[in-house]
Amino acid sequence: MNAKTWQGTRWLATQADSMAQDLIDLCDINSGSDHLNGLNQAADWLERFFAPLKIPCQRMDLPTYSLLDDAGIESVYATGPALRWDLGNPKGSSCLWTIHYDTVYGQQDPFQTCERLPNNILRGPGVIDAKGGIVVMRYAAMALKQFAPLDDIGLSLILTPDEEIGSPSSVGMWESIAQDFHTAFLFEPTLADGSFVQARKGTGTFILVVRGKSAHAGRNFHEGRNAIAHCCRLACEIEQLNGQRPNVTINIGRLRGGNAVNVVPDTAVLRVNVRIADPQDQQWIEARLDELAKKYDQIQLGYRVELHGQIHAPAKICDLATERIKATVEQAAADLGLAVGWKESGGASDGNKLQAMGLPNLDTFGPRGDCLHSPQEWIELDSLVEKAQLICGTFLHLESNAQLRAF
Repeated sequence: MNAKTWQGTRWLATQADSMAQDLIDLCDINSGSDHLNGLNQAADWLERFFAPLKIPCQRMDLPTYSLLDDAGIESVYATGPALRWDLGNPKGSSCLWTIHYDTVYGQQDPFQTCERLPNNILRGPGVIDAKGGIVVMRYAAMALKQFAPLDDIGLSLILTPDEEIGSPSSVGMWESIAQDFHTAFLFEPTLADGSFVQARKGTGTFILVVRGKSAHAGRNFHEGRNAIAHCCRLACEIEQLNGQRPNVTINIGRLRGGNAVNVVPDTAVLRVNVRIADPQDQQWIEARLDELAKKYDQIQLGYRVELHGQIHAPAKICDLATERIKATVEQAAADLGLAVGWKESGGASDGNKLQAMGLPNLDTFGPRGDCLHSPQEWIELDSLVEKAQLICGTFLHLESNAQLRAF
């Protein structure tokens, strides 16, 4: 089926204004990863948004997750639900479309509303990461539902609430269902120049809790053990790991400790973000951090160091299965007269996890935009229709090719 002449492609071309307004409405709902009420409000909105598919929504409660706070105390948090819709024949060859609906902008963040800019650009919280992808997904699913024969095809749509914090609650769901699908498409944004991401670095956050001993900074200074000072010495050694392995970067992201300045601080918490290119990098950095934590765990001097965290998203490589999916995308793009470029990225997505679980995927079927995670986040609104047309064309090519069903 040629995507350019397919009736669904023509229908999508008429939906640009509706797509833009729907995106604004969705971005007006704050769904920061830690804003439970906002996540539930967004989930309710999304159920209504996908209701025209006339398919029951499965609202799946997810388990709580734990985080260490800046005092080194573990707290438990709840998240919003995962949402799932199953189209076509559930016994047929099954494809997954997925993206997250949480954002990095919390309830108190000043960046809360959208603004239209020249050249059909929209700036707003989550417009490109990844609520624009949700809009693309929904309209593409609507086109398939209306204009494509899905009798022998299975297609599942899943939205998750916790990707921006590493998917701590939804990872168990992915582990239980990843093998149900032959291919996945994620609606993370393409790069600003429109390139797809074919490979991603792996990432993880490690937390080092340093404990010393509090004391009065004047009367009993020498009886104290300054956790911040000890943590700084540890942080400097961690920083020196940069450059020792070509594809590994370690970012000293945050150090918190102390309270009153006339008290020797007894606790400091250091957060470190790591990027890796392959499993060997993962083994290397995990071993180095463990060694340094043990080196600075100096009980005899009055200091304790605890290492927490992990690589939560393994490196995503461009393997043979990825190359086959890329070829299908290029077929569909050629039908539509579009050029497709491929690059690598240092950022991670749920696509990293799904590939590690054995599910081949491409994870940049969202629209074009940039300045993710900042008050300048923007989207090129014209790309909403374009990407919806492209994912439909790719899906139809994929499902008509029996060889690709055997990934």
